[in-house]
Amino acid sequence: MFRRHCVVAEVLKTTDWVVFIDADIGIVNPTRLIEEFIDTRYDLTFYDRFCSWEVAMGSYIVKNTQFSRSFLLNFANFETHLPDSFHGSDNGAIHAYLLETLLPESRREAHVCYSIWHQSTSFDDLFLYEACIRSILGSQRNFEKVRIVRKGTGWVRDIWITDSMWSAERDFMLHGMKESDRATFPDGLFSRMR
Repeated sequence: MFRRHCVVAEVLKTTDWVVFIDADIGIVNPTRLIEEFIDTRYDLTFYDRFCSWEVAMGSYIVKNTQFSRSFLLNFANFETHLPDSFHGSDNGAIHAYLLETLLPESRREAHVCYSIWHQSTSFDDLFLYEACIRSILGSQRNFEKVRIVRKGTGWVRDIWITDSMWSAERDFMLHGMKESDRATFPDGLFSRMR
């Protein structure tokens, strides 16, 4: 999961911006534009997942700068810091990495959070660790070169939250669009409903 961020750093060398999206994210509302979510003051833009305190790694917006390329390459190497636990891969690791990179002076405060992460055995533990890190970051969402978009205002939302329904006013992309989760209907079901 971490190599993909290294690939983004390499692709950035050839373009001004990259919008990274997971394979299970799709555009559901083509009347919205990604430009609505770009703030040129920031090199990296992440978004908060709606259902937890998690900063999502399934999609982010990144500007081609030395800082952003280094951020992504160093994050790709952060895989070597994962604990031998239910660590959440890059979704869990981004929280420690954000703290270490953006607020290194708060590292000592995070010892309880890191203890939770190192002993994590479930999503409940992982979400507790993420909430712990976020409590240290506080309400700050905008850092010098990085921002985290507030819940419900990002460009991606988990599809299951509204049972696959989406809003033409608010939604742009949905996460969790897997073929394995798709419902099938008996042949002719919809033709009989006409």
